[in-house]
Amino acid sequence: MYIDGSEVVDASGNLKYGGERSPEIAKIYAAIGWDPEERTYIEGYEQKPIQWIRIHNLPDLAYFNHAQHVSAGQIECQTCHGPVQEMEEVYQFSELTMGWCINCHRETEIKGDNGYYAGSIDGSASISDRLVERFHDEKITAANIGGLECGKCHY
Repeated sequence: MYIDGSEVVDASGNLKYGGERSPEIAKIYAAIGWDPEERTYIEGYEQKPIQWIRIHNLPDLAYFNHAQHVSAGQIECQTCHGPVQEMEEVYQFSELTMGWCINCHRETEIKGDNGYYAGSIDGSASISDRLVERFHDEKITAANIGGLECGKCHY
């Protein structure tokens, strides 16, 4: 792995110090009280929030729950954030506008077999079974199960 052109991890995965460190990594060290030269935590250091540069910023009137999309929807991070693992510098990949989100809710198929929908509301048929019963062989999307309701994303 290379940061700022200097090798910081050797082929065996051992950390190598002495090269230049990424300013972004330095922010993490500063927040958690890590001394990279001494390779120890600073005694008595009061941890601080990491000073991130905000890339994705939704309006205050919108609510977005990562857990709902990642756990229930099984949406990969790259769907919205793009190929961050390949980005030299992170940038906003998707519009993240209301229209963009609505379009995703209309097109993205619900994976009823992912375990989130395996439970039952009242002890009878699973949510997954109820969705199949209601929509038969149709593609089931977030829009079909209330994903276009204003209150899902807006306060």
